[in-house]
Amino acid sequence: MDHAQTLTWMRHNGPVLHELVAEEVEAAGGDDAAAGDPAIRAHLRFLATALERTADPGWRERLGGFSEGLGGWFADSTDLFDQHLEVGEGAMLLEAHLQWGTRPGIDPSLDVAQERRMRLLGWVRIFLLGLETHLGPAADGFSQEALGWMDGRQRDLGRALAILDAQAKGAAARTGEPLDTDTIDRIGQAIVVQAYTRHLAEAICAVMNGEGREPPPPTV
Repeated sequence: MDHAQTLTWMRHNGPVLHELVAEEVEAAGGDDAAAGDPAIRAHLRFLATALERTADPGWRERLGGFSEGLGGWFADSTDLFDQHLEVGEGAMLLEAHLQWGTRPGIDPSLDVAQERRMRLLGWVRIFLLGLETHLGPAADGFSQEALGWMDGRQRDLGRALAILDAQAKGAAARTGEPLDTDTIDRIGQAIVVQAYTRHLAEAICAVMNGEGREPPPPTV
């Protein structure tokens, strides 16, 4: 599996993503936030489609039908998602204390960012569990390998976030769009979802290529 081909397909098929976002937003009653649950689910369904379209011959048949059934899997996994949020709340409290010396309720902007990240990671986990289930017993442990790959490369994710953010703000400036607080927040939300989706695509392809258990390369 070549993640570059998957990402290229995604760059060239934006209308497919727009249709999925519209579908998810309508089903959710109009929640069109750039990092809202509908947008996250749409990006993950878009990734599933891209993986199917760009799969190597050895994976093409096994991935067949995954994207088609993913919407139903998400709908059936709301209880699992709620459990993730309950567990994640404690982790969020600890992270806020260790990293910023604060606690929820002190800095509303930090609270919002933390909750968005927790919800995004929740849907990513459910996506991976769905993929592991779809691939069958031979793929047991696939989701944990992919999550481990992602966790081991957080610096790569951070660099991707910075690059995508700069590109998006530059594009907005060239169109004459004012970079006010609302615009910057909207761009930031969209970039986080895009970056995590790309990071997930790389993780999935790495695990499919047998690289999931390898340690990350040294950071220069």
